[in-house]
Amino acid sequence: MPVMTYNSLFFFVFFILFLLIYLLMPRPLPRQIVILAGNFYFYKYAGGLNCMSVLIVFSVVVYFLTRRMEAIYASYEKEAEGLTKKEQVPLLQSYKKKTRICLIAGIAVILGTLLYVKLGRLLHFEEVARIRELSFRKIMVPLGLSYFTFSAIGYLADVYWRKAKVEHNYLTLLTAMSFFPAIVEGPISRYDKLMKQLRELPSFSYERVCHGMQRMFYGFLKKMVIADRITPVTTAIFSDVFSYAGVEMVLAVIGNVAAIYMDFSGCMDIVLGAAETMGVTLDENFRQPFFAKSAAEFWRRWHITLGTWFKDYVYMPIAMNPRFMKWTGKVRKKRGNNAAKILSAAVPLMIVWILTGLWHGTGKDYLLWGFYWGILIIIETAFAKELKAVPGKLHLNTGSFGYRLFQMIRTFVFFAVGRMITACGAGRSVFLILIQMFREARFHILTDGSLFQYGLDKKNAAVVACGLLVVWIVDIAASKGSVREKIDRWPLVLRWVVYYALVMSVVIFGIYGQAYDAGAFVYGGF
Repeated sequence: MPVMTYNSLFFFVFFILFLLIYLLMPRPLPRQIVILAGNFYFYKYAGGLNCMSVLIVFSVVVYFLTRRMEAIYASYEKEAEGLTKKEQVPLLQSYKKKTRICLIAGIAVILGTLLYVKLGRLLHFEEVARIRELSFRKIMVPLGLSYFTFSAIGYLADVYWRKAKVEHNYLTLLTAMSFFPAIVEGPISRYDKLMKQLRELPSFSYERVCHGMQRMFYGFLKKMVIADRITPVTTAIFSDVFSYAGVEMVLAVIGNVAAIYMDFSGCMDIVLGAAETMGVTLDENFRQPFFAKSAAEFWRRWHITLGTWFKDYVYMPIAMNPRFMKWTGKVRKKRGNNAAKILSAAVPLMIVWILTGLWHGTGKDYLLWGFYWGILIIIETAFAKELKAVPGKLHLNTGSFGYRLFQMIRTFVFFAVGRMITACGAGRSVFLILIQMFREARFHILTDGSLFQYGLDKKNAAVVACGLLVVWIVDIAASKGSVREKIDRWPLVLRWVVYYALVMSVVIFGIYGQAYDAGAFVYGGF
């Protein structure tokens, strides 16, 4: 059975046929039905319908629990009529306790399943079962589990906080939860916003479909032309670290960073473009992250929806918790404002980053990765004033291009070190890579031609270099406004030259073959 991935010919043919049927539908309801059918078809060939059962169970749980919370709040509104605001407060608290039971029950089911899958693979539940001669099936990992679980928890929390309206149509909720453009790698959707769009799906728009297809092909360019050329080389090097050193390791680390950026951002371009052709706007997940000037800013630009989710549903509930605020107040009285400031930032930030590390993976390397980013951002946050004063003491011109470039290079290095922590699948991989970097220089590979014997010959290296240059130029232009809107203002002939060059670059230079068809995006396993 063929496997459907976003970068496969199977998916492209499916999507074109799906889009033709979708655009022929006259009203929003038939269009939504076509999307739901497309979701099931995609899931069948991308993850298997047996795994779809988990998503359906989640959707039923979420549907009935949110309806129950809505009914409880409706009872409160009815009973609160005629009462003063002072009398309404204790009444609301009593009703919120009832809705909190629904929230906790939903989170327990959804998060419990996610933890079971994550920890089950880490703790080898299957091997334990075999040793004890128990009947224990292989742990099933539903496609997109980490993404739709977070979205579902967010929807439950928003209903509990009365920030989101409850969806009464179960099929609309199921369509949102299984929406095939976002099911594999996100972005992590706000179901209330997505369901509103699904109820109001617009009719055919030539401009919208063209823009969506343009973005999809730009994503194919990043993934198929650039990332799929670099990834095999860096994977081979990191799987045999002791055979490489010096410049080889430095280039491997840089290549690995470039590959994961092209892979993940390319996927986002494909899925956001696919959704756009249907008239659905998904949240942006990237905003030129390597233009960031600090670690904290980087994570406001990279995987934006994940950072926003953790901020809204983990960081803020901890930081604004009355008990936590009372505790930091006591620290302020005993230790002063600085100690309280550091504590109020450090505790929720470290919890967020430990959880972020565990979300990416359950090994020690990902836990260390979470600690690494948590410490960096805590230092930047807690000592922002002191760090801001350093350039002035060194008499540096913070407004100069050179200083901004230094900040961006520093951010790149921060990210590269983070990648080194998880590159070899072991917590000590960063130390192995650093040791090999400084063991010997091997500068000779830059001049004797051996640089092109690691898996990228001169022609393929030239393709990668040209692709990276194009993405860099587009990112610079995008930082100053919409690139597609700028291209729309160009003369017709010039526009179509750009479109033709983009499509033909993917067709001619894209990496195809059996390995390509089965290949998955790097974030698809989370």
